[in-house]
Amino acid sequence: MRYFTIAIIFIVSSGFIACGQSDSNATTNKGNDLIPWTNIQDGAEQALNENKKLYVYVYTDWCSWCKRMEEETFADESVANYMNDKYVPVSLDAESQKQVRFNGQRMSEQDVASTLGAEGFPTHVFLTSDGEPVTIAPGYLPPERFINVLSFIAEDHYKNMDWEEYVSQQEG
Repeated sequence: MRYFTIAIIFIVSSGFIACGQSDSNATTNKGNDLIPWTNIQDGAEQALNENKKLYVYVYTDWCSWCKRMEEETFADESVANYMNDKYVPVSLDAESQKQVRFNGQRMSEQDVASTLGAEGFPTHVFLTSDGEPVTIAPGYLPPERFINVLSFIAEDHYKNMDWEEYVSQQEG
């Protein structure tokens, strides 16, 4: 598989990669159920059938930036509506040993996260409808920034321009 690197610098420079410990009693709601999360196996099939891009949210239960992503970004109605319209959303626990089928192989969610290149949390992985990698982006993204990232990829702007040019057009 070949990865297209799309201005990964914009994510690194604007996002936060570090994750701290959070209250062990906190629960993960991933956006107050506004986004219908699925697993990687079902999501890959759905993306192909619906000709939608696949968005994979790689998280851990202890990651405070993941919790913030879930409580602020995924709970934002604009984000949820755009995500639901343009993507098949998958959530993937980077520490889970739960077995799933991915790329024709049976493996744990932890192994899938590693295969996708997740090294920090949260990590955002974007794939085409047929499972080809588009890009991977680490870190927390506030709703307004995340909407831009979602549209940059969903609307295929990444094929014709770099991130900086896209942002410049959005602001101007």
